[in-house]
Amino acid sequence: MTLPRTRHGAPFAGTSFAGALAFSAIWFGLGGTASAQQFTELSGALPGPQRWSEGVTAADVDLDGDLDLFFANGDGFSTAGTKRQNTLIINKLVEQGPNVYVDESVARLGVHASNAKMPVVGDVNGDGYPDVLFVNAFNTDPPFLYINRGAAQPGFFDLESAARGLTEVLSSAGGQFGDVDEDGDLDLVITDSGASFLGGAGATPKLYLNDGNGFFTDVSAQLNAPAKVAQMDVNLVDIDRDWDLDIFLTNRAQNSNGTHYLLINDGTGNFTNRSNLIPQTSGSVYEAEAGDLDGDDDDDLFFVSLSGFQEGHVRNDLVETGSLGFTAGSVQPGNVDDNEVALFDYDIDGDLDVLIGSLGNRERVYRNDGGLSFANATGVVQNIADSTLDLAVADLDNDGDHDIITAQGESGNFTNRVYLNSGPADTLAPIVVDQSVGEATATRPRRLRGRMRDQVSDDGEIWVTAEAIFARVQPTVVEVRVTGAGFAPAALTVVPGTRVRFVDGGVGSATIAEGGALGWTLALPAGGAVERVMVADLSQSVSASGVTGLLQLSVSGPSVAVKALQYGNAVFSAPFPSLSSGPTAEIAHVWKATDRAGNVGWSESGVARDEGAPGLSYCDPALNSTGEQARTILRGSDLLADQSLTLEAWALPPSSFGFFLASRTQGAMPVSQGTFCLGQPFGRFSSFVQNSGAGGAVALPLPFQQLPGAVNFLAGESWNFTYWFRDANPLIGANFSDGVELVWR
Repeated sequence: MTLPRTRHGAPFAGTSFAGALAFSAIWFGLGGTASAQQFTELSGALPGPQRWSEGVTAADVDLDGDLDLFFANGDGFSTAGTKRQNTLIINKLVEQGPNVYVDESVARLGVHASNAKMPVVGDVNGDGYPDVLFVNAFNTDPPFLYINRGAAQPGFFDLESAARGLTEVLSSAGGQFGDVDEDGDLDLVITDSGASFLGGAGATPKLYLNDGNGFFTDVSAQLNAPAKVAQMDVNLVDIDRDWDLDIFLTNRAQNSNGTHYLLINDGTGNFTNRSNLIPQTSGSVYEAEAGDLDGDDDDDLFFVSLSGFQEGHVRNDLVETGSLGFTAGSVQPGNVDDNEVALFDYDIDGDLDVLIGSLGNRERVYRNDGGLSFANATGVVQNIADSTLDLAVADLDNDGDHDIITAQGESGNFTNRVYLNSGPADTLAPIVVDQSVGEATATRPRRLRGRMRDQVSDDGEIWVTAEAIFARVQPTVVEVRVTGAGFAPAALTVVPGTRVRFVDGGVGSATIAEGGALGWTLALPAGGAVERVMVADLSQSVSASGVTGLLQLSVSGPSVAVKALQYGNAVFSAPFPSLSSGPTAEIAHVWKATDRAGNVGWSESGVARDEGAPGLSYCDPALNSTGEQARTILRGSDLLADQSLTLEAWALPPSSFGFFLASRTQGAMPVSQGTFCLGQPFGRFSSFVQNSGAGGAVALPLPFQQLPGAVNFLAGESWNFTYWFRDANPLIGANFSDGVELVWR
């Protein structure tokens, strides 16, 4: 990801390296607002031999609840030096207490030396344990892929690159795991600079697709990427907000048709080159980080050496203009040849600040005011003159705030450091920015996707885990009247998947708000109603503006929680589970996002159509004698040529007779004891009378060869179905299910 920066010799003749850096900081005027020191070095924290380290990342390799550290080691700036053993530092917080770190590199990784530039962590075989890839430079080795032994021996690794498809010798500086084809596993993008690490003709990046078990196939042709020189850092990020991962890749060189790479994904892992959209920068960029810097929910970019050696942001204009494009912003004070950037809300005010890993006499912090205006916050990090080539932001001591770890190289001072955070604890819950239901294909299941934001964005890591919670929507809407005197009823217990309808009972327009963990709000219109489907198994306290008293709402019962895959920078996905059949064809869902400090954020609840149930529900049915609303479901194929569709009705009175009806038009006419959801003309399937039996459900395979006279299906037509049934509510009469609209293909 990051590479050292010399100018091929000491910066100033006759001056020590540290002294030269201190002089350069004064010379180039690193002004700014003085701030209280918040990050202080834990001196001598990290054991092990001092080696040229160019990359660091944190991961809980043994799943014991604390974060361990990988360092990528190996000498050489533009050409290969001595190969080195990579480092794995085990955090002994759980076993022995805070700030105890042990070098267990050889015991856990084996003896393997290389010219490594960056460790990249991801669970490539789906066993729940993090694996690690070290990218290697100078065409001396293929990437080193270590597979975690998992439950058999947590946090111990086997080098399996060749067996898993990574056999090509490359010259790489960075890489990242991400699910580029959205099939539920982590693929790999890795840089390759070709024969010369920083010059020559360059090369193209590499794309490897995962088969789901951690075995990779080279499909780099799908990138459609031109050759570029001096490839450095990879960001897999949904830059155009269409829910697939695009590739933003920085280069330490000037390249034609865009200095850097921007490759746009079509959703299947095939890419289009749009590199010309990124504004021209200097040729000294080692890294840029992607994250939402202005709070508009698209990902902006922050570059080291945006112009000359001055850092600066590039705004993503997608939300503002409606089309993908970028605008370079103003550069920051200072003129130091830096390597690394991380986005990090160090002051816990809700926006991402900027942390620079510097070759100067201190790491730098630019405080964000939330509107792309940054102030140089001097004094936040303890001043130590060293040659920082990379850094990571992670909570090493589990005290609820994020610490800083730096990797050192090039200068001869190879002391990797830990800076402990004495600032405010992270009390801000992750934000679920938005969510989407992905379409299933022949090669991938339907997945619920969520976009998260929290207090860190660093090399694709935001330190959030997520799960999606699913429940089948219940057939009956539960009404709560909202009056000036309170809610009626004032206490309510429902099962997950229940739609609760708040009805204006005279209070007029009001804001309904859940005051607990979920924090949802609804706008109740005067004289109207508003609904929310309840999914999370929680007790909730609901208030309304202008209303005395609270609604005590308890949601209790079965639901299905699915652990999500973080498939790219701040985006997650979870497959829809197989829920047992029920009275509706809709599945309710909600996201739960948890950060390492224990803060929990929730999404709005949503509803998706059951994948095996084509058509869309409409028309609110009346309650029947069971106290529920009867529902019609279609199951099977909406392709007319298949002639394979079954009509089902649920939540019916037991042992009642009825039949299905169909019409080209919709309606909502009160008839007898229910609402008839079809228009004229309609056809009755009265030759196929059903009995709901003890379970209150019926099913009819659609009799394509015996359709009623008014029914004649053609591909492309829209048809509507409902179910008529005999009901006693309390007098014997007719009642109906809701309607389902189907467009035949």
